[in-house]
Amino acid sequence: MADEFRPHPGIPRNVVHFLDQGSLLALDAALRALDAAGLGSGAGDARRFAVADGLPYRAPGQGAMFVPYGHLVARTLGIRGPVVTVAGAEASGMAAIVQAARIIARGDADVVIAGAAQALQRPLLEHLQALSGERALPFDRGHAGMVAAEGAAYVIIEAEAHARQRGAAVLARVAAAAETFDPLAEPTAVADANEAGRLMQAILGAAGYLQNQVDLLVSCADGRPAVDVADGFGALRTFGRHAYYADVTATAGSLGQLLAAGGPAAVAMAAEAMRRGQVWPIAGLETPVEGLELAFVREVKAAKLDCVLVTSLGTGGVGAGVLLTAP
Repeated sequence: MADEFRPHPGIPRNVVHFLDQGSLLALDAALRALDAAGLGSGAGDARRFAVADGLPYRAPGQGAMFVPYGHLVARTLGIRGPVVTVAGAEASGMAAIVQAARIIARGDADVVIAGAAQALQRPLLEHLQALSGERALPFDRGHAGMVAAEGAAYVIIEAEAHARQRGAAVLARVAAAAETFDPLAEPTAVADANEAGRLMQAILGAAGYLQNQVDLLVSCADGRPAVDVADGFGALRTFGRHAYYADVTATAGSLGQLLAAGGPAAVAMAAEAMRRGQVWPIAGLETPVEGLELAFVREVKAAKLDCVLVTSLGTGGVGAGVLLTAP
């Protein structure tokens, strides 16, 4: 419940009352991610910390943000390394994680706070009304729209040597991260199954992994027919006869469509699933879309997860995703 929310105690008292909803969600989630990683204030050289932030989804004509949430996080924490802000509609948070992986790979920082926050203002809710349904039913024949949700999700991506040196508890490794763009996609539409498959193949190729090495696909399917069909049939084209090697699940049936924050939330849930050795089901799935023969997860199940693929598609043709492997 909203009245039960208590902001992170690390947010300065002279700041918290002046933050709008999105800013408060972003700062709170970023601080909690640092806590979970064991990286409190003064944990390292501020010049070796960075932020990669995905811009929140905005309605056409809605005013742009004056100060991106990533800048707020960096300013509050005194971070002096790179601060990168990326757009990509629903895929912007995942695109930020891709940028974070690249920052680490280049050696530009030791630690990157990566993710996005999403607030739901009236103009956005009005814009999304035509795309929304009463229930989110990812991959189900009854899918009739998404259920928009508000929230924030950030993860900590860290250079392996730095994590080992401080004895960090590593949940997963980023084996590969990739992004694609479809110039033929309309500004208010997602890319098709060919492009979704191309994204998955790009991630697997960058990691040097084969389809049958993937244990779990965390899909961005959210109950919108176009998204479900694109990511679902994209997976079929990618995995081919190995389609039943990997379990398939999604977050939007249970969390709602977190828009910009959806990708980071899916990555966080994937890492937690790897830690627990347990996969969550696709909420609401009863009868899959005809022809979509994938190994859908219908109930909570134990599983050994050594390799997890997470995807995100954004309106306008943006695609981004990561491959997580066991530490």
